Amino acid sequence: MAMVNDLIYDIGMNNGEDTAYYLHEGFRVVAVEAHPQFAAQAAKLFASAIHARRLTILNVGIAATAGKLPFWICDTHPEWSSFNRDVAARDGCSHYMITVPCQTFASVIEQFGVPYYAKIDIEGNDELCIQDLRPWGLPKYLSVEASDLNLLTLLAQRGYSWFKCISQFHFLPLEEPPTPEQQHYERFQRLLKSRSPFARALRVFGGRAMIKRGAKRSRTRGSWTFPDGSSGPFGDQLPGRWMTKDELWAVYTNHLERKNAGLPGIFWEDKDYSFWTDFHALSYG
Repeated sequence: MAMVNDLIYDIGMNNGEDTAYYLHEGFRVVAVEAHPQFAAQAAKLFASAIHARRLTILNVGIAATAGKLPFWICDTHPEWSSFNRDVAARDGCSHYMITVPCQTFASVIEQFGVPYYAKIDIEGNDELCIQDLRPWGLPKYLSVEASDLNLLTLLAQRGYSWFKCISQFHFLPLEEPPTPEQQHYERFQRLLKSRSPFARALRVFGGRAMIKRGAKRSRTRGSWTFPDGSSGPFGDQLPGRWMTKDELWAVYTNHLERKNAGLPGIFWEDKDYSFWTDFHALSYG
């Protein structure tokens, strides 16, 4: 099946921030969202794009087989809503169950075609999307939440050869040695926090706004600023270099070991789930 060059899949649309960016970049979008409230809000927000046939919203879940399944709504953090109750209940959050219609990822591809890029972030069912891919019908670019290192193996088995791991906090790549973009970010973070006379004077005499802009440079692309919680840039827009599966596995494992050892790092905070990254994959077809 041939790839459709102007098409993006937003699997796990959430509040629509990623869909908005893809439309801004000139792509057509098929967005999948199991949460009825998110889907209804997006239908209003993007009414003009839907009318122009640039956006299709599917208010369904992705599952191994078509049908209806229990879906857990998280009251405190709606973006944590999931078919996995443990995800929706994280941090003791209030949650409740609804039933949603589901279809396979393969059926979405069969109906709409192979996209140029597929963003997959559906809080627990991500693997099902990758399992439905076939080597003769791969999106050129794909991203998936890095919830399990074995997703890299599965992506490689499906035909992807090159990979990056991008932090979802500041859209910087995990690399060794650190990239120039990471060094830039760390330099401006030091200026924000330093108690040195120079840094304090710079902040006092009008430099704080400049420092904050510098620290957020990785969150911008042209006139677009990626909001907190969005998936950020994709494909050839990403910083850093593409790595083999084995290279990225080693880099990711090293960062994970440092986090688990309690060492400081810009890619994690003090919660188990704060090491929040996406795997990005590239297929040359």
